[in-house]
Amino acid sequence: MKSKIAIVTIGQAPRKDMAADIQQLKNAGLHVTEFGVLDLLTSSEISALAPTREDSDVLVTLLANGEQIKLSKKKLMPFIQKRIYELKEFTWVLLMCTGDFTNTLSGKNLLLPDRMMTYLVRGMNADLTLGLIGPEPEQQISVAEKWQKSRFNVTFEASSPYRFNEQDLLAKAKSLEIHGAELLILDCMGYSTAMKNTIKNKLSIPVVVPREAVFTILKAIC
Repeated sequence: MKSKIAIVTIGQAPRKDMAADIQQLKNAGLHVTEFGVLDLLTSSEISALAPTREDSDVLVTLLANGEQIKLSKKKLMPFIQKRIYELKEFTWVLLMCTGDFTNTLSGKNLLLPDRMMTYLVRGMNADLTLGLIGPEPEQQISVAEKWQKSRFNVTFEASSPYRFNEQDLLAKAKSLEIHGAELLILDCMGYSTAMKNTIKNKLSIPVVVPREAVFTILKAIC
């Protein structure tokens, strides 16, 4: 039987910015259905999930209308877990977020990009200094800590994939390279292969896009 794959964005589905990549999964024969953690929430309920100044872990995603929003990870966690539980009949549930969810969510059919990426990069070379680019500056601590727990030295810059600016992304990437990064990770599922391709030939270090890597793994196991 064909594997049934649930792709879950922490925002709303469908994700138009990921449509081409998801279609490639379907073209490869995967039975894919999209879901959003916020799909069934009202505007006021979504607004209540906004981070406060005390929130140390901020997540960034899109609504169905293309609007970028920031969410408190702490407030969002019960909604994520509920969505995963609702999808327990799927072969795999892929959470489309690179935030650190290891040991905080349950589901034996759950695929977490943060866990997949940290193991993948450690398997490549555990001694690399990583340059990390995330959507927003306030994510620096949470993004860096995720990789530091895997004993990597890291530096961080912010350039949102949801307000994509090629020159800004390139400038941030070059800054990380200058400051010693040996591998650049665009650390959000919102970054695309096309975005990577706009900068990779202007850098002397490799560039990794989690969406590209995770979708490649998904095709390999299904």
